[in-house]
Amino acid sequence: MRKVADHIHAQSDLRTFSIAMTRVQAEGSSNYLGPLFVNPGGPGDSGTDFLFKNADNLAQLVGSGYDIVSWDPRGVGSTLPALSCFENEGARTSALSTEEHLYLFQQNSTLEDLGIHYKTLSAGCQKYSSEILPFIGTMANVRDLNLMNHLYGFSDDLTYLAYSYGSILGSAYAATFPKNINRIAVDGVLDVNRWFFDKNFFLTSYIDSDKVINDFFNLCFFVGKRTCAFWHPSYAAIRQAFITIDNNLKQTPATAGPSRQLDWSQFRLYVWIALKNPVSSWTGAGGFDKFLSLLETNSLSDLTAPAADALFNYIAQGNHEITSNETLIDPTSAQRNGGENAEVIAAVDNPYAFGDIQSLLPFFQSQVVTNTGYLVQSILATHGILNNCTSRFPQPSLNPMLVLTMSNPPDLNTSASERPTKPFANIQTSNPLLFLGNLRDPLTPLQDALNASSIFPGSSVLVANISGHTTNAAPSTCVQQAVFAYFSNGTLPQSGTVCQPDVLPFNIELNSPTTGTTALSSFER
Repeated sequence: MRKVADHIHAQSDLRTFSIAMTRVQAEGSSNYLGPLFVNPGGPGDSGTDFLFKNADNLAQLVGSGYDIVSWDPRGVGSTLPALSCFENEGARTSALSTEEHLYLFQQNSTLEDLGIHYKTLSAGCQKYSSEILPFIGTMANVRDLNLMNHLYGFSDDLTYLAYSYGSILGSAYAATFPKNINRIAVDGVLDVNRWFFDKNFFLTSYIDSDKVINDFFNLCFFVGKRTCAFWHPSYAAIRQAFITIDNNLKQTPATAGPSRQLDWSQFRLYVWIALKNPVSSWTGAGGFDKFLSLLETNSLSDLTAPAADALFNYIAQGNHEITSNETLIDPTSAQRNGGENAEVIAAVDNPYAFGDIQSLLPFFQSQVVTNTGYLVQSILATHGILNNCTSRFPQPSLNPMLVLTMSNPPDLNTSASERPTKPFANIQTSNPLLFLGNLRDPLTPLQDALNASSIFPGSSVLVANISGHTTNAAPSTCVQQAVFAYFSNGTLPQSGTVCQPDVLPFNIELNSPTTGTTALSSFER
């Protein structure tokens, strides 16, 4: 499907985007409900790839009456023209590998290094993609979504399901076209007003990460050493053992297999994968607990060369595709072409974001320390970071993403051709929206779901007592039934509903009369 680049000046603008789309048709025609558009988030994740990998589970979740449709937003996947900030793929791979280590502040990296890197990235974006930068923001994609739904020819009222950043698209759509809504459900919610207007957005979206890693410590202690390979005689001992590994890797890489080296930033990326999908990644043959145990006993070098290669491929992938429960949808499974997409789309959406890397420090000093756990507190306390912005970056904390996102997107000197002029408020919609949020989500805090819902009177927030990113981090019959009812007949869950998972990490089934209730108490501690 071809779309004009600039919807606001469409009559005089002949430039176009070719939008890649795909669909899975409804089963039968007796109860046909029209198209349901889905988006996996990102920004920068391919909707067509997401639908290809998750079609059956999506149909089971929403019912068989919908054509399930997805697309690659502007600057993403197979949609053309492609977004690129590098001369070729080799330059991209090299630059983003460097960026990963700068994010995590290896011993030889400084805040100035990261600032220089972002200036280089910004210059490349301007050189290779300057013509499309103003037209890849969220609002352009919102108008594309409205047009795609209209051209489908069933109804101008949108039916939409999305995850993570896809919640920004959904909220912005509802605020822009409030009378064109059939059903909109968004899971793993980001606050749309913070996305567009809060210059500190990227520093405060990960404040619940420590809650998830603390769940690992609690449950590892609860299940015992026969089930958790990283078990110690107390929660405090497990936590301290983790911190010791973290500290040691900051100083000296660990040998993995015959010859490979696992450094601190790679360890942090592994932790981040584990925080997003606890049920599927905390235990099992290649589980998080066994990985930590190998590090603690200096046994990672005992891995065979193929096993070590598999470990590093897993880390490089950046996501743990869910395999432990075939009914779960995996928003993280979608491909991200390139790698700069998320940063660039965020940068054109939010011109208030910091352009000067050193201006992060006053914010850190005034706000972050009051909202986070051990990690940031230890960062502030070591190496004089509060007084000397040229210091080597100090001791890590438990929250890997607060270290990983201590910088905002690059200052592109370009903003989206259309973006909201003021925060959204009191939007009356033709049908109510459904927001879903976990009590402990390392990427999208529950408060964002509550904030987003407050914009739309009559909407509902379904809370899940789950750790991980989006409610798909754990199977929950309660969540699945609520979403199915909403898309079937518009029924919203009762206010205050908190859904329980069916299974906790370490394969604890909550319907077990001997372990379920006790384990849940440990999980919520």
